[in-house]
Amino acid sequence: MRNLSLIFGVLLFSVLHMTGCQEKPLLPEKPSQPRGFLELVQAYKDGKVFEEAVLQPDSYALKFTDGYKLTIAESDFKIYDCTSRKPAKVEVSSSWWTIDGVTIPVKADSSVPDEESLPVYVYFDTRTLYAYLSNRSVLKFPSKVLEDEKEAMEELARRQNIPIVRIDTKGKPILDKKNYVDGTISISDPEGLYSDVYEFKADMGIRGRGNSTWSFPKKPWKVKLDEKASLLGMPADKEWALLANYADRTLIRNIVAMKLSEICGFSWTPRMRSVEVYLNNEYQGVYTLCEHKKVSKDRVDIDVVGENDNSGDAVTGGYYLEIEEQQDETTCWWTSMGVPMMFSDPEEPTAQQLAYVKDMFESFEQALWARNWSQTSGYPKYIDVDSFVDYYIVQELTKNIDGNLRKSSFITKERGKKMEMYHLWDFDLTLGNCGYFWGNVGNGPENFWIRLDKWFPHLFNDPAFVQKVQKRWNELMPEFSKIPDFIDEQALYLDKAQQRNFKVWSIWESVDWVYFPSLGSYEKEVDYLKEFYTERLQWLDRELNKL
Repeated sequence: MRNLSLIFGVLLFSVLHMTGCQEKPLLPEKPSQPRGFLELVQAYKDGKVFEEAVLQPDSYALKFTDGYKLTIAESDFKIYDCTSRKPAKVEVSSSWWTIDGVTIPVKADSSVPDEESLPVYVYFDTRTLYAYLSNRSVLKFPSKVLEDEKEAMEELARRQNIPIVRIDTKGKPILDKKNYVDGTISISDPEGLYSDVYEFKADMGIRGRGNSTWSFPKKPWKVKLDEKASLLGMPADKEWALLANYADRTLIRNIVAMKLSEICGFSWTPRMRSVEVYLNNEYQGVYTLCEHKKVSKDRVDIDVVGENDNSGDAVTGGYYLEIEEQQDETTCWWTSMGVPMMFSDPEEPTAQQLAYVKDMFESFEQALWARNWSQTSGYPKYIDVDSFVDYYIVQELTKNIDGNLRKSSFITKERGKKMEMYHLWDFDLTLGNCGYFWGNVGNGPENFWIRLDKWFPHLFNDPAFVQKVQKRWNELMPEFSKIPDFIDEQALYLDKAQQRNFKVWSIWESVDWVYFPSLGSYEKEVDYLKEFYTERLQWLDRELNKL
């Protein structure tokens, strides 16, 4: 006759019905301690680290990282595989154990030591091995997976303490985008997320910045330090920007776009850091502290023409130009194809320099109209085609309402070189966060947008340009596919800070002319961003490769 421990193993630990990960129960009489149980308890007390459970005929071999192995026969007691189904619900009701609501004849007695208790329910999942004991103890074995999870959670908690920026203007208001207000700035990075400088303080001036964003309730600012300094691990400079991201409820679209820029390898990718800002001790919310766009060694690294560079090779560069329909710089004009151009540096070119640059754009556009694809006399003579390909891909992937050569695009022309799309900027109204596309384009993840306007329809008439776009797209696609994980990572870092931000700036507030209503929660906004990006990526992958 089989002893009672065998009966206990066969009957008691088959006590779960189909809602868990085991069979329908049969209740034993007078259960006793089964074989192998004391060895399991001792392994836990010895601190053995669980590695895996290997199914063998009628048994499980429990393996631990130090090489120890414990084999438990199913006839001794049941160990359940919950790697693909959730474990049973194990509770105490009226001092008796229940499994998925079924009472078993095992009393919950906390006065009994582990070594004298009984196994109530033992299972393993993808993380580790668990054992519910009759004395109410739950043995959760240490494992490499759990240690990794613990380290990851500790790192997440650390990274969620994003830097704090405090601006003090002695109460003086920041009234406009022209006049700096004197004050001090201090930056605290107690976790050392970006550098070993945990506290920074400097004198500075601050003014408003942006075009449409300056009209929003949450104001963006430009900061100018009295002396060059490195902020949060970014190369030293005097001029910095604080982006408010008021219209972007995820608070990270600009950061996501700069990740795409980094993947593409643009000549400069503006460095960005999520921070929380206080102005005169009043909380302002989550901002993006970033490098201001300007000519300098660590940003737009070109040699700008001087006032005497007016002929020959000297007049050919360098120039830092902006495409911007606001036309708010000193020297502006519109090209024949309707592209709004401005001089960023130099702000006031000489007459010869202005004539050279305007003639260069005119010759480029005439070559496009004439469908002249020649490398020596056609449009490739004037532009760095690879940079235009990368610009097109990122602007089209993000479906940037402003990216159709209308706003916030930057071209350099260095001496003796071709025009280059040097860097990206301003992506808060991208990836589904804008509802005023014209024509039949719509705000969904389908349809071309950048390809339809100004230079790009003509560029796409050239089979060689199309092939370059397809080749480059397929090169970038593996890295582009990782962006949803990057979005999750950035959103996790902001999980605590975004809650404080939206207590000041309600998640329900909106910019009327953007025509994109709130989804009601930060989580839904982030999910929508990921869904839009994924669907846009898949749509473009199909359509670009069909051209």
